[in-house]
Amino acid sequence: MNKKAVITVLLAIVVALTANSQLTDWQNLTSKNFVSRIIHDDNYLYVGTKGGGIIKIDKQSGEQTMLYRADGSMTDNTIHDMAIHDGALWVGTGYNGLAKITDGQIEKFDKRNAGFSNNQNLGGFYFGSDGTMLVGGLFSLYQFDGKRVTATYDINPLSPFDYVNSIKAGKDGRIWVGCYDALNLATLCVFTSEGLMPFANTYRSINRLETDADGCLWMASESGLVKFDGTDFTAYTPENSDLPEATLYDLKADDKGNLWMVCGHYLVKFDGSRFESFPYPSRSDVDFLISIDVDGNDVYVGSRVQGLLRLTTEGLKNIPLIDSQLIDNSFTLFTGSLDRNGIFYGATINGLQTYNMETGEATLTPMSQTAQTETDGDGDVWVRWHWFSTDTCLMEITPTGKNVYRKSDYPFSEIDMNQIKFDHHNRLWLATTKGIYCRDGQAWTAYDKDNSGLSFNNVTCLAFDDNDRVWCGTFGGGLFLFDGSKWTQYTTKNSPLPSDYVGFVAVDNDNILWLNCRDPQNPDKYGLEFGFGLTRFDGTHWNTYSRSNSPIHSNCLYDIKIDADNNKWMAAAGDIGIASFNGTDWHTYNVDNSGIAFNEVTRITIDDKRDLIWLTHYTSNNGNGLSVARLNCHNTAVQSIVTLNAATSATYDLSGRQVTNPTKGINIVRMSDGTTRKEVVK
Repeated sequence: MNKKAVITVLLAIVVALTANSQLTDWQNLTSKNFVSRIIHDDNYLYVGTKGGGIIKIDKQSGEQTMLYRADGSMTDNTIHDMAIHDGALWVGTGYNGLAKITDGQIEKFDKRNAGFSNNQNLGGFYFGSDGTMLVGGLFSLYQFDGKRVTATYDINPLSPFDYVNSIKAGKDGRIWVGCYDALNLATLCVFTSEGLMPFANTYRSINRLETDADGCLWMASESGLVKFDGTDFTAYTPENSDLPEATLYDLKADDKGNLWMVCGHYLVKFDGSRFESFPYPSRSDVDFLISIDVDGNDVYVGSRVQGLLRLTTEGLKNIPLIDSQLIDNSFTLFTGSLDRNGIFYGATINGLQTYNMETGEATLTPMSQTAQTETDGDGDVWVRWHWFSTDTCLMEITPTGKNVYRKSDYPFSEIDMNQIKFDHHNRLWLATTKGIYCRDGQAWTAYDKDNSGLSFNNVTCLAFDDNDRVWCGTFGGGLFLFDGSKWTQYTTKNSPLPSDYVGFVAVDNDNILWLNCRDPQNPDKYGLEFGFGLTRFDGTHWNTYSRSNSPIHSNCLYDIKIDADNNKWMAAAGDIGIASFNGTDWHTYNVDNSGIAFNEVTRITIDDKRDLIWLTHYTSNNGNGLSVARLNCHNTAVQSIVTLNAATSATYDLSGRQVTNPTKGINIVRMSDGTTRKEVVK
């Protein structure tokens, strides 16, 4: 085959590679250890979790099946509330509206198709004998006809944050609504034909309502156990009774007239006169009991860390739940790295978590306030701490052990690190609030406004191009380029840079810079409009893609990553999902069109070797674990596309040009035996 033929084949490969990779084979990697709600019917126990979907347990056989996002059997993995009515399972999700499951068929109702004000924290179900259906939510109570919202009622218009927890009819026919209200002005409300009316604000945050055989209303509140007999309130607290803790998270009456409740570290039974407590042996400072269900003689409770438990004669015993790949779902904002063996490392609220895709093994090492994980050129994983929280600032994890670096080991102990990165020579770079620091071997070099052309010290992000140049984004000083000796500054005054607040920078396989600029008025906020979209800079020309001129959908990006096919992948803020861009075409993956676990993605990790993309999900309290999908990068099979008959070896880039010093990107190597192979230079 002559060189012209080689070029023709290679150009054909280029055409194939220009299309966006399509994500397939979705997996949701989650923990089932946070059990938020438990209910039952005659045949099944339903266990709802925060981030792990629903586990359906056959009460006769013990067989467990999963309802979760990746296979479409649930609309959201975060379960806020559940109820069973007329053979249907109603599920109020944390972030993705209301779901109704009947005979395995699922219907979704949300703000777009059913008229809810928002899709968060739906639950507190009430089904009236007259056909009235009430559903609680964030800021509102809804009347719902089974298909659409027919009326919406504000809980407390003055409150910055409130939502409905529970709805129950009392003996006098009044419909009671228990709420969380940040101002504690509308914790107990009554629903009438005139709307939702505050009734009492004496008791903080009502988490569950229950009625007894006499029709009296009972409240599990943050001020203890409260009884309302229609006229008077009676409160039971640790100060006036044997109730062990004041904050009650859930409440359930059994068929013998007893009340069962969970209050942090105790399961409690109340027979009307006496409290009996069953201690919960917690293994974690953040662990507590949060949910309860009573099914005949069986008492089940859900915990924050240890999953589902059942009361036995020996105390509370754990019931293992299937398909729990992770230990903790609560990943921090900018975490996610893979070591040389493809093992995932991520910082969570409770420590450093790993997950091995091949073996299914997960580990959690307790650590406080870990902020970032990053992989160096040797495949070692580095962990960065929040500077203010600990004496440890960095840790390197190698195949033989860990190297721990303390603040006292460095001459810059007062800085706060924003990002750590490694260049093509495996040198460690720190973007900090007081400039940039580079470690080459054991020697450190500092660059700041006092000793270099870096005229602005608050550096947020770093990227390195094929010419060993350093690109630096700052919060307030624009974009800097350092070529090893000279500094060049790009600002809104001397360039088309959209903003002087740069959140993320990345260099693609063609040596082109991509970045996201942030809102100058709110640089630390994340949302649809808190930024300026995706900006492309090739060293001469600037081009910005925003919501107003492209399908990017969000102007604020958490992360930008480049795959081996040169597709740009973006984690978009504002309940958008992730977007990909190949220079021509856009594609968005979200909960409506893919198996992604959760729309808010804050870190993207690409595994070219295994053709996978890892997505780290973040929420402020509990987390939603990880999503993993197959990238389907075409270059993973380049070596099988073409075979050349040649006597000598040579390397060609994807434009068919022979190269002697392959640069970053994909190259085709023609071997002396006539075969070809792919070579990726990073």
